[in-house]
Amino acid sequence: MVTILVQSIVSAFACAAFSVVFNAPRRELFWCGLNGGLGWLVYSMLMAKSEHAVSATLAAAAAVTLVARLLSYHRQAPSTLYHIPGILPLVPGMAVYHAMQAAIRGFILETYSNALLALKLAGAIGVGSILILVLPYSFFELIPRRERTNKKV
Repeated sequence: MVTILVQSIVSAFACAAFSVVFNAPRRELFWCGLNGGLGWLVYSMLMAKSEHAVSATLAAAAAVTLVARLLSYHRQAPSTLYHIPGILPLVPGMAVYHAMQAAIRGFILETYSNALLALKLAGAIGVGSILILVLPYSFFELIPRRERTNKKV
């Protein structure tokens, strides 16, 4: 359990750093990182229970997208600002790497197996995101928005 928490914290820092590189507003970096850490936490917890990577990725992508939409509504910023860094830890880079490595070595079945896994994981990210993105904007009004005060600097 401690390993999962440490990985989630490191994932949050990585996602915040990714947001810095892509010029996210400074006041939103914490929330971008938090969403990435949450995505990895959900994924890791589900993988520890079931070992089904596709369903864990689907649930984690849905959780990240839900939080991104909630943050978008309450922070009055585009949801992609939180969504893209949030799904970053879920991207199936290792499966693609193993597929390319097997292809270079000439292992056809291993290449197909890893490529298919990468496609499944990428599809799970897409489906998990779409399931939440199709919800109307008014759905996120369930929690009242905090009014911002305009302070002059």
